[in-house]
Amino acid sequence: MKQKSKSFQLYLIHQGILNLGDAFHFIAITSQLISVTGSGIYASFTIILTPISSFLFSPIAGILGDRLNEKYLILFLMILKSAMALLFASSSNIINIYILILLLAIIEIISNPLRKKILVNLLKPQDILMANSIISGIAGFMFIIGPILAGFLIEKYGVALVFSVNSLLYFLSGIILFFIRVKSQKSLREKKNIIRGNREALNYLRKNPHIKKLILISTILSLNIASINIAFYPFVFDILKIKDKTWGTMMSIFYGSSLFAMYLSINLNAIIKRLDLFFLYFSLIFISLCWLSYGFLEYIPLIMAIQFMEGILTSLFTMVLNSKIQTLTNKDYLARIVAINDIFVNFGKLISAIISYSLLIFLPVQNLFILNFIILFFYGLYLLSPKII
Repeated sequence: MKQKSKSFQLYLIHQGILNLGDAFHFIAITSQLISVTGSGIYASFTIILTPISSFLFSPIAGILGDRLNEKYLILFLMILKSAMALLFASSSNIINIYILILLLAIIEIISNPLRKKILVNLLKPQDILMANSIISGIAGFMFIIGPILAGFLIEKYGVALVFSVNSLLYFLSGIILFFIRVKSQKSLREKKNIIRGNREALNYLRKNPHIKKLILISTILSLNIASINIAFYPFVFDILKIKDKTWGTMMSIFYGSSLFAMYLSINLNAIIKRLDLFFLYFSLIFISLCWLSYGFLEYIPLIMAIQFMEGILTSLFTMVLNSKIQTLTNKDYLARIVAINDIFVNFGKLISAIISYSLLIFLPVQNLFILNFIILFFYGLYLLSPKII
């Protein structure tokens, strides 16, 4: 038990350094794209690259997660990620940048089921929600200091330095992961092909309606979030005309709200568990109300305050939903179910991105916020209606 506790602590350190690297990368890549293209709409185009990579690699990611040693596979991916971060510093061609973003998205798609499986193998089911809350809080803290520091460094020393620090952080997070002791649960002991392995997971999913419902809810929210993100880039860069430092502050506020969400989750753990799915449904409604406000505001301090609220709600929603999927799913299928969830979520993002870019041709950016409010608000009411009646 002591060994597991130490390994969990190392996992948290790995996650924290990784999150700091992600924060640096997020600000650096946005700054680089704005610098190269001069428009927020091109920066938002990165949102479409993750769904594309998901279709190709999520089925493989699930199989790899249930067949290979997840710790060593992530270690290899982190070293690869570190090397790729350095390539951004010397890239000034928009096509090259998009290719690198696509490759990083592929690494993230493969890593996601592996990380979730490591966490489940380290902890008891009743501790998963608490662990996800702590992980979210660490991410929040790193995204408070990361974007602000990255924005300052870009303005003073340039984007190349930030990508170099980003690379170092990815490498360190991988090295720390090496020292974690976790029993790898390889459910696919015999070598099944990708189609057969995923068919088994889909059959398992069909027999578990609760997991199916969670994946659908996750997909609908992701569909809307992708559209909101696509609208948000041109909104802040082209309409509000913000600079790198302000963008870093806004992202620190949004992602840093996860730290406060962790505090709420730990202290309201019993209430959240008692509310069960009600908590998810109400979260959808309140998140949609935040989006509605973006449709009518251009005062940056007020937008930042609403970002903070939206960040708390989104973070709490993600903690609860991920924990429910992890605890309801049999460990033998966990990596593949997480990969299937990624496929559906990213399919929603891809459809959303195509529709959103089409609408932006003839609609003002802020109208997209209002449209997404309508979709998510009424979906939340629809989910609540059978429970209330």
